[in-house]
Amino acid sequence: MTVFLILLALLGLGAGLWLLRHHRAHSKPAAPPREAVPYAPQTQVRAVEAQSHLTGAAFGQLLKAAHGDRQRVEQWIVAEQRHDPLLRRDEAIERLARRLERRARETA
Repeated sequence: MTVFLILLALLGLGAGLWLLRHHRAHSKPAAPPREAVPYAPQTQVRAVEAQSHLTGAAFGQLLKAAHGDRQRVEQWIVAEQRHDPLLRRDEAIERLARRLERRARETA
């Protein structure tokens, strides 16, 4: 009886080893290493440019004068451009900021 149990244990051990090797051989191969190609390269042709109308010291001065109200700043810019139709947006922002500085110096 002991010989039968030993043979049965050896047979079970052999079957277990065979299953492990068989599973490893048929398992999913590891994914090849990804190259350094970014996702959707057609959308990443150039760097994102800073929006000049929302940055800069002049716009910051206007925003500070408007107490953070961007809509009011936009109204000032549009009114300045209506006054002088050939004026670009950034020029209008700079002109308004200079005007604010002058008024601040006059009142101080």
